[in-house]
Amino acid sequence: MPSPPICISSNDKTNHAARFAAARFAARLATGIVIFFTLTGQAENSGFDCAAAMAGTTEQQQQVAAELLNASYDTAKLACAANVISAFADSRASDYAAHLLALQANARYMYYLDRIILFELGYLIDWYVVEVPKEKKLNEPMIAMIAARERQLRTLQQARAAGFDTAELKFFESLTIGPNAEALPLLQTAVAEDPPSLHGAAHALMAETYYALPDIAGGDLNLAIDMMRAARQRDPDNPLHARLLAGYLLDTAQDGEARSILHQILMMQADAGGLQLRADQLRAASDLATRIGDADLAQQLSAQREKMFEDYPYLQKRGVVSAMGHFGDKDPMEDPG
Repeated sequence: MPSPPICISSNDKTNHAARFAAARFAARLATGIVIFFTLTGQAENSGFDCAAAMAGTTEQQQQVAAELLNASYDTAKLACAANVISAFADSRASDYAAHLLALQANARYMYYLDRIILFELGYLIDWYVVEVPKEKKLNEPMIAMIAARERQLRTLQQARAAGFDTAELKFFESLTIGPNAEALPLLQTAVAEDPPSLHGAAHALMAETYYALPDIAGGDLNLAIDMMRAARQRDPDNPLHARLLAGYLLDTAQDGEARSILHQILMMQADAGGLQLRADQLRAASDLATRIGDADLAQQLSAQREKMFEDYPYLQKRGVVSAMGHFGDKDPMEDPG
């Protein structure tokens, strides 16, 4: 059940870039709100056949899709799960739980697709620095990201058409907007109602929005820190929220607390569905430890990450991207090869 194709006009470059940027932001924090299911087996990250995997009854398809949501190292499996769960929601217009699960599954897929685009392909800088040839904009992962965002918007519309208007839907709507002041009223509602199903994701997204916006548009580093602290209170074992908070604290010269949080990341454990997220955050946390000047902690974080790759060789290692947006020895204007 593939997503409908997204047609992009060559004369609509600005809109295309904006939609892609919003889609990238839409994926950044949503991974923390998905309920992780027990993975019954480890599949190879190659040659995945969604149609074959989904042979069976609707109930069997839903079970397989739930298991595939743990395969965060393989975007083909996540895409399959998102497609199946979204199709199920399409067939149940009045089933709020089905719509919510579709939004969660699709956001999870978008988050890990975003990692491929940023770290493996190194295309992020293209949108902000130079005019990029059309053929580079229309590579497969970027088209997939835009299509996934369109699917999120369609699911939101269907849920609203069915009469639902919840804090959870406002959170997912804010994901499609990006780090924009327009998202703040939606997030304020989601934070005020604080549904347990979000596990602090609305607080974390509000923190990222405050952090991304300039002061004149409502940005506030101190509010970003407060919101990310609140997110951690609701989901203390989320390594992404912890790592982001550590970075914010470093920006305000609170090195001691930042170092403490990095030590906490070192001790965090992950279930099957959170392994790739933890590996990714260990890399970023090691960079922050280096920024503090704690070479020993940086080495411990890196060693923990390498141990994960030994234990789980199917995990993605990601390319190296510095905090300033440079791509190491990778020229972002060259084909990834």
